[in-house]
Parts: sequence; structure tokens; C-alpha cells
Amino acid sequence: MGDLIVRHATGNDVAVLAALIDGFAKGHPAERHARSVERMRDAFFGEEPVAHVLLAEKNGTAIGFGAWRKTYDVYWSMYGGEGIGLYVSPAHRGLGAAVCIVAAMCEEIRKAGGHFLQTGYDPELASLYERVGVGSPQRACHVSALAFEKLAAAAGTSAREIIRSLPDKALNYVPVEP
Repeated sequence: MGDLIVRHATGNDVAVLAALIDGFAKGHPAERHARSVERMRDAFFGEEPVAHVLLAEKNGTAIGFGAWRKTYDVYWSMYGGEGIGLYVSPAHRGLGAAVCIVAAMCEEIRKAGGHFLQTGYDPELASLYERVGVGSPQRACHVSALAFEKLAAAAGTSAREIIRSLPDKALNYVPVEP
């Protein structure tokens, strides 16, 4: 997908982001809940943003998004990121956009001083999330240590290159000095 880019969303992207979030909400109990575009603008792009948002675009059209917020692991005593949303429109799935978004999230988290990405996911997505990340029965997943570093380093390359270079899950247990 050489024509795919992942970039920071801006306040000018709120309407597009709102449409993607409407797609993301399909099948969720909040599917029919009215979401305020102004509240979304304030939450993501206001004076105190609650999360970082990335947009995936193919040929200039937004096809997906990823959102994360900074977190801290009290057990390991290190900062990281918590994924709070990852979505690719159904017409564009299977082309590697999700893995490009995840790699870009890891890169951003690393630049912010973080060393892992953790998130929750639905059981039907287990094979995707647990291919690199360490999963749990609660369907929470994390990518950390050397696996996180390798995934972050792949950001900006093609989906094919990211998939070919996906780190082995065992690298989640190989520490990297902060």
C-alpha cells in the first residue's frame, strides 16, 4: 500500500474522525448514541487533549484511525501507551492499514518516552493482536520490550515490510534499557 500514509489527526479532521468512529461503533451498545463533534474536538484537539489520534489515508481518503493515551505500569515502573481505538473501514481491511497504524502508534509512544503499547480487544481479533502481542484471557494485549522497539522502528515502511518484519512474541520478554 505505497499510497497509504499514517499521520497525526488535527482539529480539521474532526468530521472525518467522527464518521470513522461511527463505523467503529457498529455493533457496540453505543452504536446509536449521538456523539458530539464539538466534544470530540475538545477531547482530542482542545487545550488538554485526552489522547493522541492518528489517521490512515489511502489516496487522500481517510480509511482508519488509531488513538492512544499515555499510561504508566506500576509493576515495571515505566511509561507506555494504552490503545483506546483502532479501526479500519471494512472496504479497506486486509491491506495492512491496521498494522501500519499500530506501528505508528508504537513510534509515537516511544518518542513520548514510552516502552510498550497495551490494549483490549474482542475475541474475534485475537489472532491479529496476539500475533505479536502477549494476550491474556481478559483479551488484553501488550507489545513491549524488544518487540515494541522493533515494531516502532518499522513505522513509516510499507504494510508488507511491517508484516514481514513482525517481531517474534518472545521478544516481549527481552528487556531494552530505557
